[in-house]
Amino acid sequence: AAALLSLWGGLLLPHGWVPAAWTARGEVGFRLPGPPVARSCSQRIARRCSSGAETLTHAEAYLLSWGLSEEQLSKVKARYGKDFNPNVEGIVKPKLNWLTDLGLTDLQIQKAVVAYPQLFRDDLENKLKPRAQWLLDVGMDKSQVPKMIARFPQICSYSRELKLTPLLHWLSELGLDKSHIAKVLSNKPQLFGYSLEANLKPKVQFSGERGFTKAKIASILRTCPALLGYSLKRLTRRASILETQGFLTESSLGTAMKMTDAQFTARFE
Repeated sequence: AAALLSLWGGLLLPHGWVPAAWTARGEVGFRLPGPPVARSCSQRIARRCSSGAETLTHAEAYLLSWGLSEEQLSKVKARYGKDFNPNVEGIVKPKLNWLTDLGLTDLQIQKAVVAYPQLFRDDLENKLKPRAQWLLDVGMDKSQVPKMIARFPQICSYSRELKLTPLLHWLSELGLDKSHIAKVLSNKPQLFGYSLEANLKPKVQFSGERGFTKAKIASILRTCPALLGYSLKRLTRRASILETQGFLTESSLGTAMKMTDAQFTARFE
């Protein structure tokens, strides 16, 4: 604790500069990480130490220096599991640098780390980098990949054989070409986490029972790529109401699924 306070207290400059040893990118010299991140971080560390709170590990202090709040850090520790203290130089820095190089902003990285702190367990060279490259290989645009990982970082942990490739093949069987598959998945990367058998296929089956062929379903997905991300309950209820009123068409279903509950009620109920 004393060493941490000395590091921050002795080197903190009037305008919030922080020492390079604590920056995520490891620059030489000092950097200004953005308004008052460094100052508030040092103050949080000081408060925790003076209040007798649990001493921060190097990894915890480093993530606070990156800009995580104490609340976010608590979520990281809870989701990671006990003994959260990955090696900063060998694990944390390389992975945060990699996310930065991919194109994620600092804010996106903070959110990704909170949502999926297990990325500090995943092997960078044998798992994380190959998953990102796979997304590019199957047709995702270079600008789409960082957005997908920012929105759903768990994608980097999934098996290509068991999770990723089967979803692509299934979407292709619906009649979507590579560009439209990329549009659907970049819009809703969480689909990679859905079960084909228990979640996605039942939605298509329900749509088929309402008269939509695979071609029509593919057509809806081209205009409403988030369609499969909505719950089956929402799809069933809204499609049934549209059908009762004689409005159930490809365009109306896509439009209705995107509406808020208030908008849908005002227009169709």
